[in-house]
Amino acid sequence: SNLDAQLRHGMRVEIRALQQRLDMTVVYVTHDQIEAMSMADRIVLMREGRIEQEGSPEDLYARPATIFAARFIGTPAMNLVALEDGPQGAVIRGAQEPVLRGRGAGLTLGVRPEHVRLIDTGGVCAEVTSAEYHGADTIITARVGHESVLARATGQSRLAAGMQVRLGWDPDSIHVFDA
Repeated sequence: SNLDAQLRHGMRVEIRALQQRLDMTVVYVTHDQIEAMSMADRIVLMREGRIEQEGSPEDLYARPATIFAARFIGTPAMNLVALEDGPQGAVIRGAQEPVLRGRGAGLTLGVRPEHVRLIDTGGVCAEVTSAEYHGADTIITARVGHESVLARATGQSRLAAGMQVRLGWDPDSIHVFDA
């Protein structure tokens, strides 16, 4: 953690290559999720001394078992928004448009920022609060009802705070967690 980002990346590559070349089993303990995701065949995610989830990096990322795992794995973290009951199904807390059929009270909707898209129709109405340009992508923060949602847009996005947009995602990309 005391190395600059470029040197840290190089060390991860070297350690992983050494482990593979020597065909060794290695237990590597880290608090850095990028190290864990890039170096591991299997991850044991622990919380307060207990195993929260165990599996391949792909499993933990694509199928987090708990809100803690969903929040911990991924940069930026998975969007986790509170749902409530609406007249036509579950809605994001404080919003109007339904995002799920059935009840919403007590549920949390999870969707990764890279699965959130800016769309012309459908989805949910949102107000842009910020747009951070990172070079290859832009991280857009938008308010949906009383919740914040991050979207990862490719390249530079010229959205300004206060702009009204619509956000959508593929139903297969969502996760629903029950409190």
